Amino acid sequence: MRINKKWLGLALVAVVIVVPLALRAKSAGAGREVELQPAALHEIRPTILASGLLAYRTEVKLTAEVTAKVKEILVKEGDDVQKGQVLLRLDPESYRNAIEREEAGQRQNQIGIERQRVALELRKKQFERTDKLFKAGMIDRSRFDEDRNQLQLAEVELKASEEAVRRAAAVLAEARDQLGKTEVRAPIAGRVVDLPIKVGETAIPSTMSLAGAQLMTVADTAATQAELKVDEGDIAKVALDQVVDLYPAAYPDRALKGTVEKIALAPTVENQARAYKVTVRLEVPAELRLRSGMSCRAEIFLSDGKQRLAVPVEALISEDKDGKQARHYVVLAREGVAARVEVGLGLSDDHWQEITRGVKAGDSVVTGPGRTLRELKDGDKLTPKPADKKDAADKKDQNAKQADKGQP
Repeated sequence: MRINKKWLGLALVAVVIVVPLALRAKSAGAGREVELQPAALHEIRPTILASGLLAYRTEVKLTAEVTAKVKEILVKEGDDVQKGQVLLRLDPESYRNAIEREEAGQRQNQIGIERQRVALELRKKQFERTDKLFKAGMIDRSRFDEDRNQLQLAEVELKASEEAVRRAAAVLAEARDQLGKTEVRAPIAGRVVDLPIKVGETAIPSTMSLAGAQLMTVADTAATQAELKVDEGDIAKVALDQVVDLYPAAYPDRALKGTVEKIALAPTVENQARAYKVTVRLEVPAELRLRSGMSCRAEIFLSDGKQRLAVPVEALISEDKDGKQARHYVVLAREGVAARVEVGLGLSDDHWQEITRGVKAGDSVVTGPGRTLRELKDGDKLTPKPADKKDAADKKDQNAKQADKGQP
């Protein structure tokens, strides 16, 4: 029994030592299983995320130019209107009274001018007689100077009356203009999208957000744009005519195509955060019912969409030693052996990293598993992972990502 136990113990020790060594030798001979993907041309689309609001390209907020009560509203919200169409009338009574008052004043001034002209004619005749008598020596110098002075005063008074008539005409024209402003007309052809004023309320000429300051809003609803806020850290990457995918709140899964049309030079500051307004021209399908003020999110594409030599982003290894500039590597599979190669980088997005040097099209690049990729050294033997195992691993990774996001 003692001998049997001894041999049994030796056998167990042999199993514990020999079996792992055999498995390791077998594994070393076969090489480490890795996922491979060839370097190839891919479309790389780096993006900037932004949010903002939709707005009609042409939108006019109508405000009162005179103070008066609203007498009549001829349209309702949602109506289509033509340029020049009367939309609203204010009470014109006080402005009509002003016109009548100014017209009466102008008539009085005209009568005054006629009186001055008659008086001037009389002074001219008197001065002519005085001039003859003075030359004949029948009157003294003082009488001559007095009559001449009276003539000059009559001429000045006539000029003053004529200027008063011109002033009265200008005041009358202004009063008529004020009366014309009691009729509010459409400045553009479009649709009434907002109508906050009501009959009986007092309209006031103001740009402030006061009751009665805004009468209505008319917009051309056929053309819509987006006004995005881009963080100051990203605005330098944005340029005119860049392509934008925009997702309105009402259609979160529908991407609208657009292009950058305008970039603000001055920032807007909100809670000490700086952002720049970027205006995007949109192509909106006719079946979509978008509204001004609707929130949206956008992806601004920074590249031109050309295909570039690229590898998956997970194949990239970056090292930063002693605070120096980071160096980047990929691991290539060359005749079943790992070869670590330093590469130059270009554009990147969520899936692909452009390679500018170190790799050529068709090279087999190790993409995973991640831990194995970091541990590989030059000369390590490699074995491509079978497709079924790779698909199962990819599915497992995808399920893990969805679980992290809380998706079913």
